[in-house]
Amino acid sequence: MWIFVLLLLSFAYAEFTLTAMDVVVDVDGGGNAVVTEQLHYIMTSSYHISLYESGLTKTDLASWGSIINGSDVRCHLDNRVVNIENVVVRPAPTSSCNPLAELCHGELTITYDAKPYVRADGSVVPETGIFSVDAYKPRTKKFTLNPGALSFQTSELGDVILGENQRITIMLPQGGKVQYVSPPPEETIEAQGRAQMSWQNAVLAHFSLVYEKEESLDQEVINFFMGARTELYGFLSGPQGIPALLLALIIVGSYFYLQARQKKA
Repeated sequence: MWIFVLLLLSFAYAEFTLTAMDVVVDVDGGGNAVVTEQLHYIMTSSYHISLYESGLTKTDLASWGSIINGSDVRCHLDNRVVNIENVVVRPAPTSSCNPLAELCHGELTITYDAKPYVRADGSVVPETGIFSVDAYKPRTKKFTLNPGALSFQTSELGDVILGENQRITIMLPQGGKVQYVSPPPEETIEAQGRAQMSWQNAVLAHFSLVYEKEESLDQEVINFFMGARTELYGFLSGPQGIPALLLALIIVGSYFYLQARQKKA
């Protein structure tokens, strides 16, 4: 009873009350991810309902951070570790409104790409991105969750704290096989060759997730030629590229010239 009364009082004095947050990390075959965060709010005054509705055409984090004025309107990955790109905020129209109580529900969906940082030469900065990648045997890569990638409330020991209304879900790519996970997820779903693991209302002490993914032979061949093309482009675009190209043209031209001379002889 007292909890219910305190909840009502918190609504009465709150501008925007976050009632639930759901973060879904959809990992692709290379360890990158598309992240979707859903934030559910209750607004408890006509002014803040109007304020929310005035922002329905805005799609950037800065605008909604100003409207909601809450610390949860952000990306819950640490941009010091993860390269965050293409951030878009999609607000839903107000729903389940009670005009007499001046109460409405709202929802923000934040989507963005999460990748590792890359140097000017194209190499990946170590220990960046959601997962670190180790090609430790042929056609098989091991992906290890970077401990500093998540940006939630933390304990004094640095462990991630998920509140009762906070949930994180990690969806592994097709063919990804979990090697180690701690603490165990509250829920695991296997669908179409993909594992989906969720944690909620928990302290993720020493949070760790390791999975492996084996590439097909066809993909290995494609990766080889893609890598060779990248290396060739890097070589030709460097200071030694033009002289090497001219030398190659001279050699090829000389070969065909000699062939023509022999035919005439």
